[in-house]
Amino acid sequence: MKKLSKEELKELYKKYSSKNLNMSLDEQLYEMFKIVKESDKDSFEDFRIEILNANNINEYEYYTKNVNPDLKKYIETDIFPEYSKNDQGHGILHIREVIRRAFALNSTLKLKLDENMIYAIASCHDLGKYIDHENHNLIAGKIFFEDKNMKKFFTDEQRQIIKEAIEDHRSSLKEIPRSIYGKLISSADRNTRIEIVFIRSFFVGKWRTPNDTIEDFLEFTYKRLSKRYGEENPENMFLEDEIYRIFLKDMRNLLKNEKEFKDRYCKVNHIKSRKHKLFEEEGEVAYTL
Repeated sequence: MKKLSKEELKELYKKYSSKNLNMSLDEQLYEMFKIVKESDKDSFEDFRIEILNANNINEYEYYTKNVNPDLKKYIETDIFPEYSKNDQGHGILHIREVIRRAFALNSTLKLKLDENMIYAIASCHDLGKYIDHENHNLIAGKIFFEDKNMKKFFTDEQRQIIKEAIEDHRSSLKEIPRSIYGKLISSADRNTRIEIVFIRSFFVGKWRTPNDTIEDFLEFTYKRLSKRYGEENPENMFLEDEIYRIFLKDMRNLLKNEKEFKDRYCKVNHIKSRKHKLFEEEGEVAYTL
C-alpha cells in the first residue's frame, strides 16, 4: 500500500469526498483505498484507521450526529455502563462497532431508516448477555421494552418494532427478522475484521470455558469458524455491502490454511503458550479498555 503522509491523506479525503457526496462514508473510504492499494495483502482496515485519524473523523460522532441528543445522553449514561457486566467480547467496544455498522449500512444501502430507532436498537441489542447467553436477545428486547424512559423518545409502535428487531438479531435464528430494522441490526452485528473475530472469540471463550487449553480452544475455534464462514454462508447475512464481502473473502482464504489461521489467532491475542489455559492468558488488553 502506498505510504501517504498525514497531509496527503487529508488531501485525498478532501478531494474524493467532495466529488462523491452521494456515497456513504464507508463507500468513500473503500474507493480511496483502491487508489492506494498495491497488493491483495494490503489492509483496508489499516488504511481506514489512518485516513480517519488524519482527518480527525470520529465515526461514532459522525454517524450519530442526527440522533436526538437527549436519547443519546440517556443511552450513554444509563445503558452503556450495563455492558461492563457482559463478557468482553460483548462489551461496549462491540456495541459501538455495531452502532457504526448499522449506520454505515443504512447510509450505503440508502435504506433511509429512522436514525433514533437504529441507535436504540444497536445500543440495546446485547443487554443482559451475562444473564443468559442462549436467550439474551429475548432478555435484551424485554429490558428495552420495559424501560419507561424509552417512552419519552418513541411511540408504542416504534417501541414494538425496536423490541422485535432486538429479539431477531441473532445469526443462529432460523426465522427471518420481522422488519427491515431487524435485518439491519442482524447484519450490523456481523464482524467485518478478522482481528476482531479473533479477539472477541478469545474473550468469549475465556468467559465461558476458562479451563480449556489454548490448543484445544484453537481446534474448536477453527472448526466453528470454518462452518460459520463456509461457502453456504450460514451467518444469515441479510444486508451485505462491499466491506463485508471483502472480509468474507479474506476469512475464507485464511481458513484454507489451518496453521496460518492458528498462528495468526495467537499473534492477534498475544498468546504466550498454547499449553496455557484460557484464563492464564490476558488476550488483547487494549480491546478491554
